Amino acid sequence: MSSSISQLFDNFPDNEVQRTKALGRVADIARNLWKGEPGSSNLDILAQKAGDAARIETNRIPIGESGLLEFFCSVVSTQGVRSSLIIQCLRIIGNSSADTDKNRAKVVASGCLPIIVSLLNNDSVLAYVIPVLFNISVDYEPAQKAIYQAGVNPELVSLISGPRLENAAPLMSYICKLLGFVATQEPEANLVHPGTPFILLSLANNQPSPIDTEDFLGQVSVALTYLSQEQFQQTFLETEGSIDLILQTFSLACEDIDTSQDPDNETQLQQVQTAFTATLADLSAQPLFASSCPLDGPEVQTLQGWISRPHIPLRSAACLTLGNIARSDEKCIYLVQQRAIHKPLIENIADQGNSDAGLLHSILGFLKNLAIPAENKPIVGGAGLLEIDVLPRIWSLDTQTQVQFDAVSLTRLLLVGCPENVHRMCAPLSEDAASSSHIRSKLHLLMDLNERSDQEPTQMEAARAITAICRVLHSRDNSPAPGEEIATDSPSATTAGSLSAFYKTHSTITDAMQRLIQQTKFPALRSEQVFVFALMARTSEGAAAVARAMHQGELADAIVEIVTGSPAPTPSTSPPNGESEQTALSSLSDLRQLANLEAQAPTNATTGAQKSMRDVDRENALVLIAELLQRSPNDLPHDAKVTFKRLLKEGGQRLLLEREDSKGEGESV
Repeated sequence: MSSSISQLFDNFPDNEVQRTKALGRVADIARNLWKGEPGSSNLDILAQKAGDAARIETNRIPIGESGLLEFFCSVVSTQGVRSSLIIQCLRIIGNSSADTDKNRAKVVASGCLPIIVSLLNNDSVLAYVIPVLFNISVDYEPAQKAIYQAGVNPELVSLISGPRLENAAPLMSYICKLLGFVATQEPEANLVHPGTPFILLSLANNQPSPIDTEDFLGQVSVALTYLSQEQFQQTFLETEGSIDLILQTFSLACEDIDTSQDPDNETQLQQVQTAFTATLADLSAQPLFASSCPLDGPEVQTLQGWISRPHIPLRSAACLTLGNIARSDEKCIYLVQQRAIHKPLIENIADQGNSDAGLLHSILGFLKNLAIPAENKPIVGGAGLLEIDVLPRIWSLDTQTQVQFDAVSLTRLLLVGCPENVHRMCAPLSEDAASSSHIRSKLHLLMDLNERSDQEPTQMEAARAITAICRVLHSRDNSPAPGEEIATDSPSATTAGSLSAFYKTHSTITDAMQRLIQQTKFPALRSEQVFVFALMARTSEGAAAVARAMHQGELADAIVEIVTGSPAPTPSTSPPNGESEQTALSSLSDLRQLANLEAQAPTNATTGAQKSMRDVDRENALVLIAELLQRSPNDLPHDAKVTFKRLLKEGGQRLLLEREDSKGEGESV
């Protein structure tokens, strides 16, 4: 009988239709054997021959169309079948499903996949079950969904995390691929082992030397796929030792895996390193991560050490992770003042060979966090960050617009309220008076960037940084009273010698700042600039600079619109009602009284007792106009001067009364 069964598979017709008919007759014989003598070895022989035939690509569709595949799917689904026959059934199912979606669909429709998944508990057939599940599922989503719903994840994870790991080790590549197939399925209770990513990372991290690259990459890839989903992140972080585990495994992926001889592995390794960086960024954004990593603990020490490693992925991940941990002034102050963490960051930026956009972005982002506390600004700025070949080097990267923006944004943060850093920005590029660089400063470089950039965010940030400099120079502690010289020991004095010298050296500085007033997209930036112009106009030098800027008519029109709430009208050549320019205000004392009012810093408050931004802008604009008319009238263009005087006549006295009423109300409370 066995010889006649073997002959059934000899000399199959070349024609697919005839071959299907021939295999249909084989299927009938198999059914009869199953009914008449299910325990006979003849059925095992027939199944073995069918499994061999299924290895030939041209036989696969006929095996499916003949009914032979569906028959053996029904056999494997039967309880109590002997292991030898199960193995042959699995061979038929697995071989005929290779690259053949029609047969895969028949397998899924037969309902045998839950039974095949349950066979993962049977070590005697394990070496067949796992490859068969792979053949059915690879590149075929319906089968992936079916094996997921059959519980393949908890079965496989239990297999590799328990005493049966030794049996599973030779099949680790397939196991990881299967876990990867189902990693993105919608999580359901009891269908995913909650410890999947931790267990896989543990396997990868604990491999004996030399590390098996394929197994390592497979285990890590799947673990990171699970950790990219928020629902697994919390459970992972709740597992003791999870943070140290992922840091150690990432370090292995960067420093101990050699893929130089295999381009495919090299590509996968790069993908793994990128995924590690993204995963650490996600995990460190969770409150539990930060609370599990004290600033004086080993995790932060490890991350700080990565900043100086030669591997870009480690450096990028360290900056992103530490940036997420350092989300309070207290933590940022500690990292700068106790751990000097800014120094290796600055060394990275100073490295002329470092042009990796991702790394620069992560470093600059971390430094921006560190630069927010006022106590840190002079320390970070004084550590060399504002030197010509450090942060200004990044301003010149016109082809990396996001990195360039980050650098300008960091510059602005360093300058806000920090006279020391303003001095560093305004100091000559060269101390040699004979050098052409002596008459230029880093502020000039920032002004140049503002002029040449075609990126609106970069333009706005550069203008805000320049405005921050002028605000510091004209703040109460750092600028002279009207008509006085700057004190020789003030930051402003060491910056440029005097406001007069500053504005002479930086004669086009108001060009950048005008952008902020002329634009209407960002009202808060417009408010800030009106306020700073009003501060500048408290000195004759600042007033002259702003007045000269009014010769570009758009700025004067913007000021008029801020005061009136309407676009500026076409200017008249003479004051209304026949008044002369000298009598446009009710009296000179009104002008002086208005000019003596303090400009008000803008606020976002729009309700209650506090004035709205619109009201503050209008009042600051009127104070600005009054200062300009008092200190630098001859520098104003004629039309602007006429219009400004009219505005003061109409709005100045009302503002004085409002300020007086507000003062009275404050006293009566």
